[in-house]
Amino acid sequence: MKIAKLLPLCLLLLLVASCENPFRPRMWDRSSNEVYNRDPIELLQNLVKAYSEKNTKIFKSLLHPEYRFELLQSEYNSIGIDMDGDGIKDSWWGYDEEIELHKNMFEGGSSDGLYPSPDKIEIKLQIPPQELWEKDPADGREDWLVIPCFFNLSVVYHDTNSSYIASGVARFYLVQEGGRWYIRIWRDESLL
Repeated sequence: MKIAKLLPLCLLLLLVASCENPFRPRMWDRSSNEVYNRDPIELLQNLVKAYSEKNTKIFKSLLHPEYRFELLQSEYNSIGIDMDGDGIKDSWWGYDEEIELHKNMFEGGSSDGLYPSPDKIEIKLQIPPQELWEKDPADGREDWLVIPCFFNLSVVYHDTNSSYIASGVARFYLVQEGGRWYIRIWRDESLL
């Protein structure tokens, strides 16, 4: 009698268990947008990730609150911003301007409305071996690392079948605070 009651229950359990394919187990997404920047290489790899994913949240987590982007002298007049209110375009811009620029590039297109957000953005960095990294010799920056990376940046628009390409050297001035690394200065030495 007990076997007659257990048999249907066992058959039901076998039927339910048979719905799972043991050769194709369920996939769990354990990825995370958490960015740790535990070392300079991880920080620069996260920069590549932020561009490829067009992810403003990751990009923000890479920059120090006192971040500066420094331009080539030949670019001041064309893309410089008047940071100090003296009516002259400066050779740098800060954290807020950089975040706004990347938010537009990643999500909304140019602030003047002339260009949409690109369909694909890719930055490739050639991170040199650690023995080629430099210490910043400036007073107060003795613990800063300077990593010159050759880069290739491509911005692709499918609708117009066009792209923008830049390459050159980016000098990343990195600082460590609270066990995390941040980009303090990004000095552009690109070849357009």
